Amino acid sequence: MINNQVEPAEGVEFEGPIAKRSCTDVIFLLIFMAFLGGMGYVAVGGFQYGNPWKLFWGVDSWGNVCNQKNEKILNVTNSGLDRTGMSNIYYYNFLASTKPSLFKSTATCVSKCPDTIILTQSKLVDFYNRTDSKLCHPDVAVENYFIGSSATDRCPPSAALIEHESILNRCIPKSAIDAGVALVSSASTVLNQIDDNLFNKIVADVKSTWKVVLYLSAIAFGVGLVIVVLMRFFAGIIIWTLVIGSALASLAGTAFCWYTWWNYNSKLNDKTSNSTASSIMNNTAASVDMSFLDLGEDINQETVDRWLYIAIGVSCVSFIILLILLIMRKRIALVVQLFKEAGKAIGKMPLILLQPIWTLLIQLIAIGGLVFIFLYLETAGHPTVDSETGYVHFKVDDVLFYMKWYHIFGILWVIQFIIACQQMTIAGAIATWYFTRDKSKLGFPIASSIWRLVRYHLGTVAFGSLIIALVQLVRLILGYIQKKLSGRANKIVEFILKCVQCCLWCFEKFLKFINRNAYIEVAIYGCNFCQGAKKAFVLITSNVLRVAAINSVGDFCLFMGKCGTVAVVVVIGLEFFTKEMIVHYVWVPLLLAGIVSYFIAHCFLSVYEMAIDTVFLCFCEDCEKNDGVQKPYFMSKGLMSYVENSREAQTAGSSTGSSSKTSKKISEKA
Repeated sequence: MINNQVEPAEGVEFEGPIAKRSCTDVIFLLIFMAFLGGMGYVAVGGFQYGNPWKLFWGVDSWGNVCNQKNEKILNVTNSGLDRTGMSNIYYYNFLASTKPSLFKSTATCVSKCPDTIILTQSKLVDFYNRTDSKLCHPDVAVENYFIGSSATDRCPPSAALIEHESILNRCIPKSAIDAGVALVSSASTVLNQIDDNLFNKIVADVKSTWKVVLYLSAIAFGVGLVIVVLMRFFAGIIIWTLVIGSALASLAGTAFCWYTWWNYNSKLNDKTSNSTASSIMNNTAASVDMSFLDLGEDINQETVDRWLYIAIGVSCVSFIILLILLIMRKRIALVVQLFKEAGKAIGKMPLILLQPIWTLLIQLIAIGGLVFIFLYLETAGHPTVDSETGYVHFKVDDVLFYMKWYHIFGILWVIQFIIACQQMTIAGAIATWYFTRDKSKLGFPIASSIWRLVRYHLGTVAFGSLIIALVQLVRLILGYIQKKLSGRANKIVEFILKCVQCCLWCFEKFLKFINRNAYIEVAIYGCNFCQGAKKAFVLITSNVLRVAAINSVGDFCLFMGKCGTVAVVVVIGLEFFTKEMIVHYVWVPLLLAGIVSYFIAHCFLSVYEMAIDTVFLCFCEDCEKNDGVQKPYFMSKGLMSYVENSREAQTAGSSTGSSSKTSKKISEKA
């Protein structure tokens, strides 16, 4: 064992994922566990100082959360009140609900928002008697109610005593709602130009068809499985149709451009010759009418030259495309074979298609719990009293602010960790299948892969996911800075930030690609993350054209598989909605079903994509470790045709296979 990597002994045949391996990147597993412990400590701080109900019910000016009992805040008279049953928050100045730092206003919990205009003190008292809602400060007796003069007075001013409605437990002035409705109506008017009450009809269609959309989603699940199976057999047809279609399209485009240039050039020459003939006849005083020779088109030399340049440019592009297809033809054929091999592997291990489902369920549970804790952190703060008004504000200190960002980074890390575990599991199972000569003795490759992951490589997964999470955190921080500088920074700064964001996005995609291939190498050799990434990078760079073919043609084929799933579901849904149900717009439920179907197909085909990448790297490792003659390849005969000594390898493979069969018969007779 060298550098945490167990290599086969001298003269011993390499037989796939190494069984004797050691724990890798342990330090990063310890860091991850310590980080999770830190998140637990942060959660305790959130539970101590935060209250998610602040977001839902609202908080009054004295720190009381509406619709619940509250604890007393030191030196605050109206704090610690029981606000149970008072589920709405009422502002003397509604703008304070959007910008509390700019608009100072009293906010109090009420059981019912004012539903009429209140002009006098007697009507203010009548509203309390009718609804049991105190619109003045809690310590003001009802008989002492009055019409206030400002938003910070002890009773509401006349400007606040207008008709309100409760939306999301906030009392919003009816005038503000009417303004919003008018804005929506203006947009709705534009939509109604297409059809009357378009928005209402869309909502009605969603309400009446949501169950059918769920049924179509279940159908998409089955269709996705069928697409994965068919991909093994029809990937070649799709890929070669794409290649031939690209070649024909480039030739057709070139021919069209040259024909257009020739047509314009011929007409211009005819027009020039006709003009010359006309001038000669005019000089000879001929009175013959030549208007019938006018082509009726504004063709000049500039148009002809422009089409000449376009034709030359398109010809160059077509030549490059045809040259690339010619050079890549064998590599494209390899992509077709890789699809077949991946299909064989998944056929031997059908349960591997369920991995995205387990991953999604674990992610939903983890994200749900972490977001719940984040709500506590978001609402955490220390109560501080405004010396001028006596109102309570919850101040977020630096510790709580950084605790929140610490937790956000933890969410990113946990999500990437779960995804990486899925990738490592699939890679280990597919590699086991590839390097097993007798596929009937495959055993339980998925369970074995999960065991190796949990027993040896959780540290490696933690390391790889940490790198991705760090880049994502930097992108989030830059986005936060952009939001803070919005409208304040000059155009150059905004442009630079957007460029940096774009570069980080590309860098993140590159790291995800490297990580995925590094996990494959770790699954095979049991090495640490850095060694796996190095080996994967060397293999990728030495087979760069093959990788380009897989990532272009292969990805397009997978995309076609997703589109095929959506198409089948949409056709079934169209047949059902047009005959069995009456809806205003058939495209509304079909669009929803199509989106869900695409997501389901993506989950299944992500397994197929990982299987293709694993088979490809195993193929490359097989070529490096074995020569096909003295050391027979593990690859199938289909893949052997893409190695240099394919004939010798196939001959050796056949003799090895026949000898193994003979020895098996002899042992059976014995």
